[in-house]
Amino acid sequence: MRFSPFASVKVSIALMCLLALAVLLGAWCPQESQVGYQKVVETFGADLAGRFRAAGLTDIFHAPVFLLLIALISINMIVVSFQRVFPKIKNYKQPMPYLGKEEILKLPNAQQAALGLENNQSLLELKKILALRGYSSKIEGQSLKAESGKISRFAATVTHIGLLSLLTGVTITSWTGFSGFQPVLIGRTLTFSASEHSKLWIGKLPQWRVRVDDTRKETYDNGDPKQWYSKLSVINDKGTVLKQQEISVNNPLSYEGVDIYQSSWGLDSILLSFNGRPLKLSLQQMGGTHAAFMPLDQNTTLIFSLRNEKKPLRLFAKIPEWKAPKMLVELPSGYVAEFGAVKIGYLKALPATGLQYKSDPGLPITYTAFGIIMLGVLLAALPHRQLWAYAEDKNGQTAIVLGGFSHKAKKAFNKNLLSIVEKMQTRFPAKAESQSTCSASSQR
Repeated sequence: MRFSPFASVKVSIALMCLLALAVLLGAWCPQESQVGYQKVVETFGADLAGRFRAAGLTDIFHAPVFLLLIALISINMIVVSFQRVFPKIKNYKQPMPYLGKEEILKLPNAQQAALGLENNQSLLELKKILALRGYSSKIEGQSLKAESGKISRFAATVTHIGLLSLLTGVTITSWTGFSGFQPVLIGRTLTFSASEHSKLWIGKLPQWRVRVDDTRKETYDNGDPKQWYSKLSVINDKGTVLKQQEISVNNPLSYEGVDIYQSSWGLDSILLSFNGRPLKLSLQQMGGTHAAFMPLDQNTTLIFSLRNEKKPLRLFAKIPEWKAPKMLVELPSGYVAEFGAVKIGYLKALPATGLQYKSDPGLPITYTAFGIIMLGVLLAALPHRQLWAYAEDKNGQTAIVLGGFSHKAKKAFNKNLLSIVEKMQTRFPAKAESQSTCSASSQR
């Protein structure tokens, strides 16, 4: 049978290596759909992040190259399955032939023994012993054939069915699934218009939205974050609440096939009063603190620093003549500081909850595929063993020859064969004059 180039094992290995490389790159580089582009900038800097984005590394699992790689692996798996693996199923129905004495002695493992039984009786007793060890046996005349673990011959077929199912699930998700990340303020809504998905996409985005009703953070005594929480409401285009739930890390909200996760938490901005007028300044993450900058003139800049929403706001001033900013005052929430004719008040900090969402329509198929693959692996662990025996009269007793082979655990099979012979000899010993001629073994 002539095989397609796509059925080559070398092609399979090359494609799998490329897929592994792509997955490693995706794990190394933060993905926009999971943590947002800002995280990529924080990790690599604006210049390098821009280059990675242009190269498709920040959204590698939706890139056309990755989808092409998945398509090639799918074609390879289909060709290998139908040209190399599935045709072997017909071999399962082929019966074992009966072998004669000389043929058995040529097998990799062969044993001879003399027994104090008639021919037919010795084979029947052997059949009973083999049944206790999981063998299925048949007798015809002076010959016996036995087999165990035959179902393991389905291992490759079952595994490939699992792999094809896995590729089906991945393909469905690639063509119809979507994901994304969005920081949302309290009272604002999460929409799916900026979702990330493959360039060749035939899915549909939800029309409903998710409103953030509240969000909070729990911390340890040393100030490190312990857990993040967000109260969410799923609402339709008329504002009707369809579902409500408080989410936390590893406790997502699920609605109509979309999972919404608590991915991050931070301070988005601060509300100030400047001479009685409200003022909102955006905060920037700077290590363990958040900072906002307000230029007063060409030489003077006010810097607002906040560690967390429960700590006082620290106000600094910076001019070129100073080597470092100077702290002017600490303002707890609700307090006002006066600087001559200027009054600056700290109203509150506005937190933003980072929500990650994804739709994975192929996930049920993927889970089923993993179950099928695990079944195939378990079947592959079963040793497939075949055994033959031939009995003939010799000096008024039975001379029996046993032989066979195992596709796995060959040493264990040889020990098993020896123990069968020893058990038969112990239970049905031959006469003394015949024992000198028994027990010859040959291995190839």
